[in-house]
Formats: sequence, structure tokens, C-alpha cells
Amino acid sequence: MNLTEKQLETKAKIEALAPILGVETAWALAIAMTESSLGISKLSPTGCKGVFQMSSIAMKDLLQEMVDDDAIGIVCGLAFLRLLYRRHGSIKKATEKYCDPKDRGFYIDMVFNYMKAFTQ
Repeated sequence: MNLTEKQLETKAKIEALAPILGVETAWALAIAMTESSLGISKLSPTGCKGVFQMSSIAMKDLLQEMVDDDAIGIVCGLAFLRLLYRRHGSIKKATEKYCDPKDRGFYIDMVFNYMKAFTQ
């Protein structure tokens, strides 16, 4: 199978993440190839998006399930942090958007204190 550079990048990401989440790598790759030809920005006529062509219904189901599955909860949390960082361009601004507005004063200080502790 001849893959483009972008497809190879997507394949590598799936190969790295699937075992962490306990998903059979070959299965994940086969689904992604079937759904989108490993195309990250694919959009179906029905509104399904991304490599796995996830619908809003599937995403809602995933988010409801994450409460009972540590790995899914962690991945969803990390994905949301990444989204906030990409939207707002800095950890401070992303953190402001992550927390309740009334808690920003102490919350941001607490996050930065923990960051400092984790990087020492």
C-alpha cells in the first residue's frame, strides 16, 4: 500500500495511540483507512469528521462513556486542553477558559504552581 506523507503521519499517530487505549492497532488503522483513507480533514456529506469519520452522535456517546473509563477520560481531557491552547495561543489564556470564571484568580495560580512543581 503506497501512502502519502500525510497518511504516513496519521498512521504513525494511530500506531502510537491505539495500544495506549487498548485498541488493536491493525483494526484501528483498517477502520481509519476505510472511513477516510487516513485523511484528518475529511468531512462526509452527512457531517462526520476526521480520520474515523465521527458523527456528533458518536462523540456524544463517547463523552457520556468517558466517566467510566479512565483512558477515554484522560484522552478527552487532553484533547480539550489541546483545543483550548490552539484557540487561545497560551497556557494562561487556555487555563482561563478551562476553569469557572469566578475561580480564575486562585485556579490559575494553582495550575501554575503545580506546573512549576512538575517541571522541577
